[in-house]
Amino acid sequence: MRRNESEKNEIISFLEEELSNITRLLDEISECKDNSRVYRRAKGSILHDFYNACERIFETIARRINGGLSLTQQWHKNLLYQMTIEIKGVRPAVLSKTLAAELDEYLAFRHLFRNIYGFELESKRLDKLVEKFAKTAKSFQQEIQGFIDKL
Repeated sequence: MRRNESEKNEIISFLEEELSNITRLLDEISECKDNSRVYRRAKGSILHDFYNACERIFETIARRINGGLSLTQQWHKNLLYQMTIEIKGVRPAVLSKTLAAELDEYLAFRHLFRNIYGFELESKRLDKLVEKFAKTAKSFQQEIQGFIDKL
């Protein structure tokens, strides 16, 4: 599918803006040094926002490049794994399967975060995701930048 230059630049600008937002989230989480309830809530919110940024990128790619978004009951998970598949003549794979598996943990956490009170956040699970956050976010940024470079 051929895109005009203006449309392509618009998509790239949106994706790059979301990558910039992820960098801001990385900066914010580095300020959460304590493990008090307030900082756990803040960390949870940052991880929630991280997956939101990822999913905004996926939705943009699905709508603007793939040609649509399938809203099934499991659409969030399906959208994530759809990004690991090359669509011949349309686009290369957006993510590696390894990174998608990492992101799946953040998707599950986002669902949990939206459905519990902040004081119910388990330190162990949260700490595991926070510990991997910088590496996962940077891998995500690199893979999305690689995708942009192929557009």
